[in-house]
Amino acid sequence: MRFALLNDERIEATKGAKGVCPCCGNDLVAKCGEVYIHHWAHKKKCDDYWWENETEWHRNWKNKFPKDWQEVIQYAESGEKHIADVKTSSGWVIEFQHSAIAREERDSRDYFYNKLIWIIDGTRRTTDIKQFQNLINDAGFVSNEPFILITQWWSKDYRLIREWSDSKSLVLFDFGKSEVSYRDGYSSNKDLWLVYPSSDKTFFTNISKDSFIEMMNSSHLNEVYKKLLKPIQQQLDEYKAEQEKIRREQEEKDRIAEQKFKEEDLRIRKKYDMKDDEEWFEGSLGIKIFKRYGEKIVYRRPKPKIPYVIGICRNRFHYFDIKVASSILNNYVKALKKLDYTDEQIEDEFDINVIPKTIDVKNWTEWKILMEELKQRIGKR
Repeated sequence: MRFALLNDERIEATKGAKGVCPCCGNDLVAKCGEVYIHHWAHKKKCDDYWWENETEWHRNWKNKFPKDWQEVIQYAESGEKHIADVKTSSGWVIEFQHSAIAREERDSRDYFYNKLIWIIDGTRRTTDIKQFQNLINDAGFVSNEPFILITQWWSKDYRLIREWSDSKSLVLFDFGKSEVSYRDGYSSNKDLWLVYPSSDKTFFTNISKDSFIEMMNSSHLNEVYKKLLKPIQQQLDEYKAEQEKIRREQEEKDRIAEQKFKEEDLRIRKKYDMKDDEEWFEGSLGIKIFKRYGEKIVYRRPKPKIPYVIGICRNRFHYFDIKVASSILNNYVKALKKLDYTDEQIEDEFDINVIPKTIDVKNWTEWKILMEELKQRIGKR
């Protein structure tokens, strides 16, 4: 704690000083050693159960704002009160979170403070920056101005996203001096990364730390909405509308194509007196190849299968790594061969499962998860 009360005045810790906690009124001890930043410590635990020990990272961030805004007591109508790290003149509370926090406590703070912004220390766990960089590498591109990326938030690989993406407050990650690469290899350690969840997707945008500090120090009430949130939401509305248009157009194309497949299938079977469980063998009739699996009609795609799948991925996904995709598909074929699949059975597997499901998934991350699920499925046979 930076401030104690003495005769109703806020004072900082100095050797031998005495004071009481502004929140609970209990006695504080001035800690003024040479290792840690000077601070006040409770003789016994503070009544504000949200309060936690402060790190140098906390103090450095709080010092970006006026002292009068730091460690402000926030009251609820019920009488509940808590110490906000920073409360701006426009009513925003900023909480700087270094240590782990239980979801229940995070949700409680989300609801206690009407306008809350979390700044999360992304350097607490050494693997978080690596995981976040992988997330950015896999993310799809949405727009340049403002710069926005899209990804699936629920991937088990990304702990920060799992822990924070469902907060109802604004959440920004601070990776300290660690650089995050984006925009064709451009790297920076001067940005915060805003998490912007939406249904089953999560969007990310970056804002420079200096711009964030300047924005929050502004006395204008709607500065956060005007400069940060409104441009993002406008761009996302346009993006979602365009994606919905593409989805509907694709559904219509698929419906027409499926209808044509069924009509052609029935015509050929009637013309050549073929049974439902009989295949159209290449060359025997000089026509396209179809195969029926119950009520499902499968169109046999051209050979070779792997380049065909890669072509689908390249055309459909915002982000796509051809080397990784080739490796995944080749390993899948090897797994099938280990299970004694014939070449014809492997082709069937691609025509029935891999290709149609590749067409159905929405992005690179979903496709990788799909292929892992298909691999696990055949491993259980």
